Amino acid sequence: MSSNARPVRRSLTAQVVELVEELCVAPAAAAGDALPSEGELATRFGVSRMVLREAMNTLEARGLVVRRQGKPAVIASPNALPVENFVALAVLRDRRALVEFTEIRAGLEIHGVRLAAQRLTGAERAAALVHIDAARRTCADLRADPADVANRVRADLTFHKELVAASGNSSLVQILDALERTLAASREQSHQSYLASGADPAASATEHDVLLDAVLSGDPARAATEMEHHLRVTLQEIETRP
Repeated sequence: MSSNARPVRRSLTAQVVELVEELCVAPAAAAGDALPSEGELATRFGVSRMVLREAMNTLEARGLVVRRQGKPAVIASPNALPVENFVALAVLRDRRALVEFTEIRAGLEIHGVRLAAQRLTGAERAAALVHIDAARRTCADLRADPADVANRVRADLTFHKELVAASGNSSLVQILDALERTLAASREQSHQSYLASGADPAASATEHDVLLDAVLSGDPARAATEMEHHLRVTLQEIETRP
C-alpha cells in the first residue's frame, strides 16, 4: 500500500556525513586507515569543499574520524568513541546491533515507567506530574497531521523522554537520550512503515494515552506491562524489515 507520509528532509551536509560514515564502516576499512583527502571526497560526492569540511567537522566532533594537519583524516578506533558514537558505529556495522540496542532501550524505558509510577504515589508526585502533563500534550501532536512524519517522530521522542523523566532518575534520562539520538533514523522508518501499513494514526495516540493512564494509576507492574507491550510492536517491526 502506498503512503502519503512526507519523509524528513536532510541537509546536504548530513547526507555527506552518512556517505563518509559508510566509508568508515566498509568491510575493508579498519581503525587507523586514512580516508581520501577532503578534495578527493568533495569531488567524489559532488559537493563543495565547504560542505565537505562541515561534514568532517561533524564526524570529528562525534569521534568517528581523527583529522591531522596537512594529512588526510583517519578512521578512529571504536574503543575511543563516546558511548553514543559507539552505538552509532555499531548499528552501522551490524544490522543486528539495531535490534540489540532497541532491546536495551526497551529495558530502560520499562524500568523508567515503573519508577515513575512509584514516584506518583509519594512526595514527588507534583514534580512527576509536570513531566506526565508534558507527555500528554504530545499525544495531540501525534493526532495533528498523520502524514507529517517529522512531527510524529518529534512528538514520539518527546513523549518517551518526558515519561522517563517522570521517574526522577536523571542518569536514566541521559542514557536514553544518547540512545534515542542514535536510533532516530530507525524511529523515523518505523513511523513511515506504520503509516504505509494503512493503520489508523489515531490508534497510536490512543496507545500512548493508555500508557500514560497506566503510569498515572500508580501501579508499577501495570505501567511496566503497558510499556513492554508498546515497545514489543516496535521490536517486531524492526526484526521484520527487509
